[in-house]
Amino acid sequence: MFPPVNRSRPQLELQMTTLIDVVFLLLIFFLWTSSFERPEYDLGGAIAMSSSGSGSAAATSATEPDTDEIAIQIEPTDQGVTIRFNDLSVSGIDQLSQRFRQIVALDVQPAVVVYPSAEVLMSDAVAVYDAIIEAGMRRVYFAVEE
Repeated sequence: MFPPVNRSRPQLELQMTTLIDVVFLLLIFFLWTSSFERPEYDLGGAIAMSSSGSGSAAATSATEPDTDEIAIQIEPTDQGVTIRFNDLSVSGIDQLSQRFRQIVALDVQPAVVVYPSAEVLMSDAVAVYDAIIEAGMRRVYFAVEE
């Protein structure tokens, strides 16, 4: 008979280093692109588009105020900001919060639209927003121009 032939098959090698490199690159990519901050849309507020195109012009118009909506205007001054509650001046955030607590005590939930002027700092607008939310109002919106 024939002698056994020693046919050696080429050994099949898997290159694991490149696979591991790709996995680490994907891991770094997903960690880099993910965000661990609270998304803005989880805050519970919304944006109200003014129908006339200008948020402050719609808020300060001479027409009769809508009873289903409360307009809060925020204007900058030298001492800070001026807050107006349906065209009535409010002395500060504490008085504004007190008025909203009285409204919530009546078991009424009208929409509240905050009209910050373009010159108002965002921190002041958010402080007013927070005071309204803490008073118990649920439908609070920021007005923006288109």
